Amino acid sequence: MQTSSFVTTLFSTTHIVVLLSASCLLLCLYALKNALGLAPRRVKLRGPSGFPLVGNLFQMRAGHARSLAEWTKVYGGMFRYGLGEREAVIINTYADMNKTLIQQGAAFQSRPEFKLWHGAFSKALDPDAPATMGTSKFSEQINKYRRLLTAQTSAAKLPSFNHFLARRYVRLVGLLDQSASTGVAQDLGFHFWTTTVGISAEMLFGQRFDEEIIRLIADVNIQAFRQRTLATPIHDYIPLVAIGEQLAIACASPIRTILRHLRLSKWLDSIHEAEKHAKQLRDAEVGYCKKFLEDLHERLDAGDSTPSQLGDLLRTIDDGTLTPNEELCLATTLVTSGMSTGTGLTWLVSYLAAHPEMQEKAFRAIQKVYGAEVPDPLDTDRVEYVKALGLEAGRYFATVRLGFPRETYDDAVVDGVLVPKGVLVVYNSYQINRDPQRYDLPEEFVPERWMDGHYGRTDVKQPKIGVPHLNHGAGRRVCMGVPNVNKVVYGNLVLLLHFFKLERAPLNSAAREAVFPRLRAVGEASLEMHPIDDQVSVCDSQAVPLAAGVKLTVRDPNALSRWLAEGYRELDQWNCPNPTTTPGNLRK
Repeated sequence: MQTSSFVTTLFSTTHIVVLLSASCLLLCLYALKNALGLAPRRVKLRGPSGFPLVGNLFQMRAGHARSLAEWTKVYGGMFRYGLGEREAVIINTYADMNKTLIQQGAAFQSRPEFKLWHGAFSKALDPDAPATMGTSKFSEQINKYRRLLTAQTSAAKLPSFNHFLARRYVRLVGLLDQSASTGVAQDLGFHFWTTTVGISAEMLFGQRFDEEIIRLIADVNIQAFRQRTLATPIHDYIPLVAIGEQLAIACASPIRTILRHLRLSKWLDSIHEAEKHAKQLRDAEVGYCKKFLEDLHERLDAGDSTPSQLGDLLRTIDDGTLTPNEELCLATTLVTSGMSTGTGLTWLVSYLAAHPEMQEKAFRAIQKVYGAEVPDPLDTDRVEYVKALGLEAGRYFATVRLGFPRETYDDAVVDGVLVPKGVLVVYNSYQINRDPQRYDLPEEFVPERWMDGHYGRTDVKQPKIGVPHLNHGAGRRVCMGVPNVNKVVYGNLVLLLHFFKLERAPLNSAAREAVFPRLRAVGEASLEMHPIDDQVSVCDSQAVPLAAGVKLTVRDPNALSRWLAEGYRELDQWNCPNPTTTPGNLRK
């Protein structure tokens, strides 16, 4: 009896030890799996094979547009791929975009979060600080923001801000005139980014900003957008790397010594620098937006009635409807809205400088509408060819290469395949804008595809249904500022092409030093302005072009001088009340 009792006890104890050991092993394996960041396989779509731990991460880092284009040829309009711990679905055709973002918009309306952007950048100063509206997960709060802003960003509302556009356009022509007077090629990025960002900031806050402030806003936002890129940094996708970084920070000296022997200390330093830079950018952005909001509230309290997007919004809502953080979220969202427009114009103008036939066609089209008069840049879309140039630039250059990534808010079924809630979804703007089913001659820059009843194709006339291209998104999170983008692109182009001829030429040393922002000075773009080869980085989500020398020649110097001296006063709403601006200091 005693032996039997002993055996039973031993057997039970052994079972308990085995069960505990197995449980610990499973927990360790589960923790290791999470630390390694192995992407789940919930989406039953084909896709490229990846590598253990990293999936397709490094294949993406070799260049978004080309990598995805090659995979599209093999796997079609939608496929699955892995980015470390994240399972992702890529959308590559216009038809598949319709099946997802449009037809099932509610399921595809959320956004993913990334450690660098939403952590080091957005939360750098305050753990409760808001991300921008466009990069936040879907919530009723996001719906609230969009409802409030709808009236302020509509095409019908835009004319009330014309006086801000008018002043920026005259400043632009003055800058272009100065560049022409040098007789040498200049990079025109500064001219267009500070014009488009200046318009956005002044419309938003209802005041005119000086050159130093607008340069700062433009520079910060061009750099900040680079924090949103996909597949980098690696610690956004592989938790084990993030854990290692935290250990390295906690035990800096001994671990740095080990890494130095392994020749990996530069890697750790680069991570620290990236996060430090992100925090500096956020500090600058929050700093000036808070100051502008304080100034706006002071003016509103004093009875100022200058039209502005935030000012008009605050006048129409009850006190307390928006918290200070919500106001800051709207401010940091909309103050960036002109940046992508400036990027597109910089690509397009550098391209047109190598195509005099397009310049002359535009000039003749402007003359046909306006005769000998200076075109009104606020009278949007009267010259069809100028409008077509802007639309084709959005399609061809696709400056927002992978759109703003989505995350499924609910389960969705696409062609019988389940895409579960919480999956990262990337619509490949660059590839969709070259979908041969949607566009003929997709690799060619053809403005005529948007003229005379054509809508995307030159070989057939068709109704204007759907978005013309994916540069501003589609569906429930489409960019709310599209009417303003189209208006600003048209205004810039019609004045540029009326007053000046453009010619590509190399930059001299002084002109290279003046390139804005400085990150573009790493090289000079080809005459072709190739959308991939001539960008600063093949992995940036915003395709910023390399520097490009453009030599300007004034078509009619006397006419230009007269317009800069007095003719600008003919612009609509030039004398609209605006206590912070007077015509006398316009060209300073």
